[in-house]
Amino acid sequence: MAGEKKAAKRKYTDISSVWDEIIILIEEGNTLRQICEREGMPAWSGLRGFIRSDERRMTQYAHAREVATEAFEEELLAAARSATFDDANAKRLHVDALKWVMAKRAPKVYGDKITQEHTGADGKELKIPTLMIVPFDKNEKSDGD
Repeated sequence: MAGEKKAAKRKYTDISSVWDEIIILIEEGNTLRQICEREGMPAWSGLRGFIRSDERRMTQYAHAREVATEAFEEELLAAARSATFDDANAKRLHVDALKWVMAKRAPKVYGDKITQEHTGADGKELKIPTLMIVPFDKNEKSDGD
């Protein structure tokens, strides 16, 4: 049909043979989709399944994603240092996007610190309620009887 792109048939890729290269590309800041678009790389769904099928690979993948934040940090600093007055808004957008990705990928290192404090009225200390347990005597008559 006119206007429709026909999906290119992928040649099967033995993922284990390119796994080390994939890890390096992830550490450099590439996403799985970007990697899978490259010549000689596996399909995205196959790669995700390959990672999930082995605890060791899941650990390697998670570590590579953490290392990628260093690549983003380097790019962030380079962008911030090269900003000129003419394209400051574009640089700000670029820097903000990188900061967001870094915070999401490594929240313990780059995320916002959120704390919660519970206080009473006017910022005073909360009073902890006391629960009193009173034994019930069946023989006692209540006011309603």
